[in-house]
Amino acid sequence: MKKLLYAAILSLASAFPLLAQSGCPGCAINLPADLPADTLYLPPLPEGERGKPYNADLAFRVPKSTTPVSKVDSTTPPGLPISRIEIVSVENLPPGIQWQANQTVFETAKETDGCFKMCGTPLKADSFVLRVKLRATVLIFTQETSFNMDLIIKPSVSINKGFTMTNAEDCGTTTVTFTNNIPSNGKSGFTYKWDFGDSTTFIGENPPPHTYHQPGTYVVNYKARIDTVGHILTKVTLVSLGCTDIFSAADPYLRILQGGQLLFQNNHVNDVALPYTFNLYFPLQPQVNYTLEVWDEDSGIDLSDDLCGSLPFNTLSGGDTLRAGALRVVLTIENPIEEITATDTVVVFAPPSAPTLSANQQAACPDEVIVLQSSYTVGPNQWLRNGQPIAGAPTDFIYLPTQSGTYQVQIVDSLGCTAISAGQTIAFYNPPAEPVFLNDRNNLILVDTTALPQNYALQWYAQGSPIPGATSFRYCAQNSGTYSLQVTDLTTGCSSRFSMTVTVNPNFDCTVSTQMPNFQTLLLYPNPTSGVAWIRLEEPLPNQAQLRLWDASGRLVQQHTLDAGSEQVALDNSHLSAGIYLIELCAENRCLWGRLVVTR
Repeated sequence: MKKLLYAAILSLASAFPLLAQSGCPGCAINLPADLPADTLYLPPLPEGERGKPYNADLAFRVPKSTTPVSKVDSTTPPGLPISRIEIVSVENLPPGIQWQANQTVFETAKETDGCFKMCGTPLKADSFVLRVKLRATVLIFTQETSFNMDLIIKPSVSINKGFTMTNAEDCGTTTVTFTNNIPSNGKSGFTYKWDFGDSTTFIGENPPPHTYHQPGTYVVNYKARIDTVGHILTKVTLVSLGCTDIFSAADPYLRILQGGQLLFQNNHVNDVALPYTFNLYFPLQPQVNYTLEVWDEDSGIDLSDDLCGSLPFNTLSGGDTLRAGALRVVLTIENPIEEITATDTVVVFAPPSAPTLSANQQAACPDEVIVLQSSYTVGPNQWLRNGQPIAGAPTDFIYLPTQSGTYQVQIVDSLGCTAISAGQTIAFYNPPAEPVFLNDRNNLILVDTTALPQNYALQWYAQGSPIPGATSFRYCAQNSGTYSLQVTDLTTGCSSRFSMTVTVNPNFDCTVSTQMPNFQTLLLYPNPTSGVAWIRLEEPLPNQAQLRLWDASGRLVQQHTLDAGSEQVALDNSHLSAGIYLIELCAENRCLWGRLVVTR
């Protein structure tokens, strides 16, 4: 059922970047008219652009059962009722964006339609991972879950006639990409000049990305010079001629040649009055010399035209008076050049001062609390561990860590600029192993000395009070009561304690012997065990021996007589409860010891 509930919630999840904490009222429930009553309708959430107003008004319908959910999630069985859906919270929206739903709780038997509005001006461009928390009831089971959802805020784009800038606003530093809106497309005649506003320039069509390293406002100037038409001979003005008709004014016409080849000739004009201008459109090639001939049409008298004069010219001859004898000509040569200038602005905001992070202590044992505090108390704080945002961490300026790692805090100011603190390395130490001890005929003996820390201190307690001088592996209990042994790791300062109720047996006097048994002499296998354990001896028993088994409270639970010559002994523990047992093997005046762990 937990998997079913999670699948139902997760299928609904992408519909709900909804819950507002402030300021975007007025959404409208405007759903398609043909939607089924029990359906899952999830409208898309549009992308935004940094620095531009964002306004999204979206309507949705939640399902009444798992039937529509099963259509998009095959692991969800259909036909189960979803009685209630609640939007708990939304976290990690871009700074500057607000959101508000018309309601946050849906009793699906009565209502399934809702809407939300997101508005504001995003102050930061990024791909934001929203954390949405939902609570749903399927049958009688209520489950709260969360999911991540991406919201993309694109970098601001500045467009003008000449060029486009991407990432023209940022904090601390920004690398701007420029796009030339008047490309040459490989044609000649285009020249460009860029002034980035920070004492650097670029000559060329496509500048590389340019980085602004200091906060400030930078005016970018762009100039494109387009010289693709070339030079055009547009006018030939006749100032004076070296030839005339006998009875009237001259009837001139023009011829243009290059290398002896005729390229142009126009019709004559009768009886011109000087100065006279011929209007032309004759393209000229650069670095090519031409010849202009001026003729007088005389076919009516002697059937031959008169050459008034011949003049060399090229693209540099415009505006000058050219002379050949009595012939004087002025050429008008146009070179139409389009110059486009554009200006835009790059803004680099000063980042906020980095917050400081303090801790009441850098290391702690499990029963201690470490408090991290950010100096940024006026706005939200994003807490990080080992460089990664902590999922679900509160945005308050106080944080209580529970894991070891390097912690930082990141802040975002009203302009969307971020700053991050220096790291605080926090360590949580593991406590030493619990110092389990046994009661061997009133002797309280630490079972496993190998589990002690490298640097340690021991202290025995009776009835909760420390026993003066009782700091060894063994303590002789002379009075019944509750005894404890505490081990302290001197490297970390962390402690562990084991306690036991001890009933003193008056038949034994533990004060007589100070000899401490060796718990590592007997070889037991398997250990731990849940059935038969074997005792392997280094050599056969020379004589009969007594084998005894005590539980952790000091109660004798087994006793056996072993024959001489025994080398391996089977110990059936099937009837014993799970726990730690002390084994004693005594022959003549020598005893061997061991510890057996029984599991179930």
